[in-house]
Amino acid sequence: MTLSRLILALVGVILAVVPARAEARRVTEGTLLWRTAQQETAVPAPLLATDVEMRVTGLIVRATVRQRFTNPSGEWAEGVYVFPLPEDAAVDHLKMKVGDRLVEGVIQERMAAKTAYETAKRQGQRASLVEQERPNVFTASVANIAPAATIEIEIEYQQTARYDAGGFGLRFPMVVGPRYIPGAPLEGTSGTGSSLDTDAVPDASRITPPVAHPAEGPINPVTMRIELDAGVPLASVASPSHTIHTTPLSGDRWEIDLQQTSVPADRDFELTWEPVPGAAPTTAVLAESSGEATYALLMVLPPSAPMTVHDRLPREVIFVLDHSGSMAGASIEQARTALKLALGRLRATDRFNVIRFNHQTHALFGGSEPATRANLTVAERYVDSIRADGGTEMLPALQRALDGSEVVGRLRQVIFLTDGAVGNEDQLLHTIHERLGDSRLFTIGIGSAPNSHFMREAARLGRGTFTFIGNPTEVQQKMTALFRKLESPVLADVALDLGGVGNVDALPARLPDLYEGEPIVVALRATTLPAEATLSGRFGSTPWSTRLSLRQAAAGSGLPGHWARAKIAALLDGKRDGAPEEAVRHAVLDLALQHHLVSAYTSLVAIDVTPVRPGDAALSTHAMKTNLPHGWEYEAVFGLGQGATAGSLHLAIGLTALLMAAALAVARLRAVR
Repeated sequence: MTLSRLILALVGVILAVVPARAEARRVTEGTLLWRTAQQETAVPAPLLATDVEMRVTGLIVRATVRQRFTNPSGEWAEGVYVFPLPEDAAVDHLKMKVGDRLVEGVIQERMAAKTAYETAKRQGQRASLVEQERPNVFTASVANIAPAATIEIEIEYQQTARYDAGGFGLRFPMVVGPRYIPGAPLEGTSGTGSSLDTDAVPDASRITPPVAHPAEGPINPVTMRIELDAGVPLASVASPSHTIHTTPLSGDRWEIDLQQTSVPADRDFELTWEPVPGAAPTTAVLAESSGEATYALLMVLPPSAPMTVHDRLPREVIFVLDHSGSMAGASIEQARTALKLALGRLRATDRFNVIRFNHQTHALFGGSEPATRANLTVAERYVDSIRADGGTEMLPALQRALDGSEVVGRLRQVIFLTDGAVGNEDQLLHTIHERLGDSRLFTIGIGSAPNSHFMREAARLGRGTFTFIGNPTEVQQKMTALFRKLESPVLADVALDLGGVGNVDALPARLPDLYEGEPIVVALRATTLPAEATLSGRFGSTPWSTRLSLRQAAAGSGLPGHWARAKIAALLDGKRDGAPEEAVRHAVLDLALQHHLVSAYTSLVAIDVTPVRPGDAALSTHAMKTNLPHGWEYEAVFGLGQGATAGSLHLAIGLTALLMAAALAVARLRAVR
């Protein structure tokens, strides 16, 4: 066999071992493709536009999200769109609008809703389906969109505004970023995404929508309008993520719009508002009666604990930095800056280590070392040298960071900087639950569209806090606020005493430790509420308590749904403690159906009874594209040699290069002869 034939044969073998997974992960440019049993044809995908309206009343946020699917092609279409919502959103209403026709959605068990939708799709009826993939990731499917026609679906949800360090805020996520999917591929797929399902992420194809190349230009425009009634005079209303226009209304009400007519769905929208000094409430009580039960939401802000230098215990701080491909660009710059600020706050009595990870995990030191000037200088140089590339194998880094026990008289804190762009959240959260020990886990969400569900849940299980840094200008401010929490006494042993009143279901059942500037937030369901309640805790050895008058509660709105969403989350948490899957499923189903909520086991479906698509007309299904999150680098995520590319493809490319080099060497030898 000649050398050329040998090379061709070897190249053929190499290419044959590259799995279909590499092809499945590749993002094509231009028009989406849809597949039938007979052929693959390029057909323009439906166009999407979103209008968001929110009304904020005190702590309660009520939102309406309208998604318009317009079919630009000459064929009947189905659009499948994977989109995010806040991780604590209680999704409870769906409407489908076609021209003057309005169809109300109903809540059903997930498989029953899916079956009803698929039947309607086959029969040519217009239908829409909203399913929950993660607490912050949903899929909207809209079937039988006529050529040149538009179908609008309207989704409503409720959440609560968050309070921290003297200000209130809310976030509206706009894009599901590409996620690293570990594990071995499974046979078949459950969704329309760009990744195959794996044994580690069995629904990977449902959470990985195709991503438009930046050269195509931004897609999926969003408009935003918010009416804010804070209930107190405000010193400021701002958005660190977008340019907004604010209009003061009567009383303490404000109207907020985007400065631009619309913006691309490529980053989280964040709104913050701060009361004038002295006007911030230290206590808020909302109550609402529904049927035979009363629901309440309590928020209490404990006072800051007095602290002297002697109160501050020495710490062992383990910094963990994600430098995978999704962190390339602005994210890794923000992460490096944040980490160096944190290193600069260490004292000589502290110990520390720095762990970095992409598809591999590496630690600066073999174990934690004293925070001497020499060690800190080495660490700063180490951080400066880190570049973003590769996959996101988070599990080994998490295991290594939690592989330690707290030393008596020394606090052990793990600070995790990442965008959380992974699909195996359950596996990671289970690891935190099992291995946390005496450590405290603080998560810092980096970038324009972090996986906030995973980040916040990891911090909750880790008995720490979650900090979101979405803009480079926020690094100093957000890290300084985090330092105050890390270095301040914790309010521990927090308890709510309702005076012996029975039949009360309070959530969370066990109140967490609190750090400086954090409120106690409790959702209640009871037959009757007592006249008073007592909250208590301790700062170190110093006791603290306060009494609340529940009779003076203001009228609430949608509190039953808020409590039910929290209860469902608590039930799903129980699976990590060994609760039987079937028992959890039945309990969640009962709650979700009773309160008309989308959950892991229920979906909203709306079906127009009149068939519209002719029986002989084909229906094309489109997995609708999303934008790449703002600040991400496309080539770092999807380019060759990066985390989104299968390892076997790396091998193929490397071996091919070696063969080509060998061929050149042989050719040169022959030329010399």
